Amino acid sequence: MTQPLFDFDLKRVSRRHYITGKAAINFPQPGCITGGWHFLSYFDRDSGVAKVSLAGIHYPDTDAFFGDTGITDVTEQLRKRGWPIVDKKLFMADHYRAAADMIVKWSLSDSRYCNVEVAEWFPSPEATQRLLGILNLGKPKLSELNRLQKVEAWLSSQ
Repeated sequence: MTQPLFDFDLKRVSRRHYITGKAAINFPQPGCITGGWHFLSYFDRDSGVAKVSLAGIHYPDTDAFFGDTGITDVTEQLRKRGWPIVDKKLFMADHYRAAADMIVKWSLSDSRYCNVEVAEWFPSPEATQRLLGILNLGKPKLSELNRLQKVEAWLSSQ
């Protein structure tokens, strides 16, 4: 049976299975000028449905690439947006980690096209450098898996 692309509630979200991918990229992060464009596409409070991808379930577990870099507790932020969260902490990748997770997922696939748009999603030099800094953390693991060259070729095209 094929794994669904999303979880539709927040019940499986944990530090290990944090929200990542486009739902995380489109979550408005405090003090961050990237992402946050299509929040309601992924978090529909009125219907109680969240369409989120989870690390280690829908996405590869990338802890071996990046450790805990960019994983944040968003419990209070979601509460403030009206999500009823009781006795649980919810974790999400920040925009940089979410993009890095997407890049690793793509690098491990057979696809030639990566849907991360560095210039569009991270338009300032500082934002781009922050993303590249996270990707640098993953270089040893990408190299070990013979995927570093694929990522570097893609990055040079950005």
